[in-house]
Amino acid sequence: MQGKIGTVKDFAKLHKRIAILVTVGVVAAVGILIAIFMIWKGKSAKTEPSYREYTVADGNVTVGTTESGTVALDDETVSLPVDVKITSVLVKSGTTVKKGDPVLQLDMDSVADGSADTREKLEEAKVSLQSAINDQQAKLETAKITYDSNKYLATSAPITEELAEAEIAHNISSAQTTLKNDQKSLNEYKELQKSWPADNEKLQKLKKWMDDAESCKTSYETQLSNYEDDNSSVISTYTSLKSTVDTDEQKYLAAKRGDTTIDGYDADEWDDILDEDRDAFDAYNDSIANTIITQQKALEDKVAQYTAEYNNYSSAYSDYKETFDEKYKSSSSEMSQTEIDDKVASLEATVENDRYNLEKAQKSAEISSVAARQTEETDLNTANNAAATYQLTVSQLKEAVTVAQNSYDKLQRQMDEINSALSNNGIVASPCDGVVASVSYTGGESVTANDTVMTISGNDSVSVSVSVSEDDITSVSVGQEASISLSAYDGQTLGAEVDSITAQPARSGSSSVTYTVVVKSTEKVSDIGTVYDGMSGEATVIQHEAKNVLYVSNRAVTFRDGVSSVLVKNADGSTSKKTVKTGFSDGTYVEITSGLEKGETVLAESTVSGK
Repeated sequence: MQGKIGTVKDFAKLHKRIAILVTVGVVAAVGILIAIFMIWKGKSAKTEPSYREYTVADGNVTVGTTESGTVALDDETVSLPVDVKITSVLVKSGTTVKKGDPVLQLDMDSVADGSADTREKLEEAKVSLQSAINDQQAKLETAKITYDSNKYLATSAPITEELAEAEIAHNISSAQTTLKNDQKSLNEYKELQKSWPADNEKLQKLKKWMDDAESCKTSYETQLSNYEDDNSSVISTYTSLKSTVDTDEQKYLAAKRGDTTIDGYDADEWDDILDEDRDAFDAYNDSIANTIITQQKALEDKVAQYTAEYNNYSSAYSDYKETFDEKYKSSSSEMSQTEIDDKVASLEATVENDRYNLEKAQKSAEISSVAARQTEETDLNTANNAAATYQLTVSQLKEAVTVAQNSYDKLQRQMDEINSALSNNGIVASPCDGVVASVSYTGGESVTANDTVMTISGNDSVSVSVSVSEDDITSVSVGQEASISLSAYDGQTLGAEVDSITAQPARSGSSSVTYTVVVKSTEKVSDIGTVYDGMSGEATVIQHEAKNVLYVSNRAVTFRDGVSSVLVKNADGSTSKKTVKTGFSDGTYVEITSGLEKGETVLAESTVSGK
């Protein structure tokens, strides 16, 4: 049984191997067949080169923003300056006219009736124009002076601000100095207020001591004088005897020194005389004069004592009084305690006021400093805007003259129209080249002054309004160079410029915002043909342009190893390779600066597969 099972398993394994081999063989065979087919197909496919011809042309290579839009023409209206009657209308809507072509026949009598009123208005307009011109001249002079003054602010404003700041600093410094000085004076007077009582007391004591010494001195002098008067005889005799003794002694000594005689007496004799006179003096003094002379001497000592005291106190008082006066004098008089107290009170009030003034100056400085900077900023802005302000004034004055001039010119044209109609037997001519767009009256009808009789679409210029996206509008500006092409005149363009840009979005939505840009031609529309309102066209706002250059398709130029070249088709049908130099490219065409001539044909290879 187990043997049978093993045989079955072996058979199954063998069968599985055979199946795998068969499968691999089939896949390999299929792969070989596919490979053989691809090789056969590749060999059977044949690449054939093909060339497209491009002609070297001259013109402009332009990069810009191009948008589609509709054409608008400048309309001229034919109206009459006075009430008139139309005899006949000489044109119909759609008629192409030239400037000066007859379009209306007027009744002559009605024209003549209106000429007088127009002539009067023309004179009034002439006066108004002259007045506007005179006003312009006067105001321009004033504006120029203002302009020069405002321009000077650029120089003067910083100086003015600097002076203002300096004045502010000076005011604060002045207030600080005043406070400092007054505070110093207050402190000094407060010190005087403190020291005055003691200093004054000392002065008064010195004066009292001086006065007391003088009083004692005077008293003893009086006593001495009275005593000497009462004892004059004794004192006189005593003085005489003492004087005699003194004289004898001097003569004795002189005779003794000179060993000679004096007044006839020698030294011994003068010695005897001296002894006799001294005995007489002593006897008088002992018996009579001693007590009196002693008392006199005592009084003299007292006088000398109090004289010395008086002199000392007087000197001390004078010195101290001088110091006191120098310390406490106000102007020419000595100050009292009350005056010092009043001065202290006054200075305290002054110092308080000084503090207020300083605080006021500091606060004012903050305000004044800001004001000075604002004034400087305003003046600098005025200076920066001086030219713009002056130009605005010039423009406004020019506009006023222009308005007056236009009014005068309009009346003059009306007068000319009337005169022309009168001189041309009532014929009214077309004011411009163009197409008659509409006629509002017929022959036999009367027209009110300034009513539009007909409208003529002029062909001097054309405008195209286009919508420019918000991504492109930032590179568009008024006056920017542009071009206009019309669908009706393929291949022809008109030079133009950006006339206006609408600030508000022309269309806005969830995904896009556009702005209306009006592009107006700078070349006459009549140069390319007749144009009507509403025609389709394209306006290109030029960002960069190479003008009047040779150009060819980018496809015809190959660039390899830094060299540009083209394949040129010769007149005999052969081809030759030429090296060229290229310039500006708009992505489609490229400028050729050298290597080719206008009219040459170049080839651009394009590969075409065939069987």
